[in-house]
Amino acid sequence: MSLQASPFLAPVWCIETGQLVAALCAGGIGALFMVAGIAKLRAHDTFLGTLAAYRLLPAWSYESAAWALAVAEIGVAALLFSGIGAGVGSIAAAVLLVVFACAMGVNVLRGRTDLSCGCTPGVAGQKLSWAVVLRTVACAVLALVPCMGLAFGYGVAPVLWGQGVVGGVCLYLLWQAMQVLPPVHVPGSGMQEHGA
Repeated sequence: MSLQASPFLAPVWCIETGQLVAALCAGGIGALFMVAGIAKLRAHDTFLGTLAAYRLLPAWSYESAAWALAVAEIGVAALLFSGIGAGVGSIAAAVLLVVFACAMGVNVLRGRTDLSCGCTPGVAGQKLSWAVVLRTVACAVLALVPCMGLAFGYGVAPVLWGQGVVGGVCLYLLWQAMQVLPPVHVPGSGMQEHGA
């Protein structure tokens, strides 16, 4: 689709910027969901235990809910990456993230902060806290950006969308790396290490 300015529409650069921001968010949130969904499939029993520990569902539903969540997360990621289904994927991602935030919030209110967030089974997850709940709500807001960007951007420019999604995936991977890599102490940087 060709992006052209008209007297009644936003300028082309504004439309392209909106699409790029939408695609960056789609790539980042899509990567989050893809990694989480695959991890839930690979470490099914671990995730099943975490889900049961939340004590929000009837016991008979844990198994099917665990599989459904993993498949739903992968499906949402595919929709976000595609560009074509990004509007639906955006809304579905936001809804799932709000549900996750509510589930975590209920357990924080119960004082059960020793539970893992369960975001990525098999990886040491953060314990529940209001900070984790707020981070999840912030991700829900970011998840809505692709829907808004597409609504005001008048469709998808495939090359621009692809570039933005790849950029968003890279930003997610950088964020993940910062979470798991140990801090580096540079000699002479003022951070003195005390040793024997």
